[in-house]
Amino acid sequence: AGMLDVPMANEFLRERQSLIGTGGVVVMDETTCMVRVACVISYFFRDESCGQCTQCREGTGWMHRVIHRIETGKGRPEDLDLLDDVAAKIAGRTICALGDAAAMPVASFIKHFRDEFQYHIDHKKCMV
Repeated sequence: AGMLDVPMANEFLRERQSLIGTGGVVVMDETTCMVRVACVISYFFRDESCGQCTQCREGTGWMHRVIHRIETGKGRPEDLDLLDDVAAKIAGRTICALGDAAAMPVASFIKHFRDEFQYHIDHKKCMV
């Protein structure tokens, strides 16, 4: 909610470690499970990786498996730090922008919705 007033311009989004990307906007309310959204997004990037860069090929699959594990109630306490670490090791280290595009949302989900991810890990279910 604290970022609703951020202008949709690169300079403002960059300050918040985000990108305008394709310019598409998805609006979700408070009943949306952000862990599920992260799982779907990470699946997309895992599937779209061409496999040329090791960081992207291995990292996108790894991020998806960890998020899927959290979503299905098998998350581990160390998973959130692991996701941050994997995302940091992908970002800025691939030939094309797909690696960054995959890593940034995961890092952003953990940063802005950490409590939902932690709830999934602690209670083996969604908080919404």
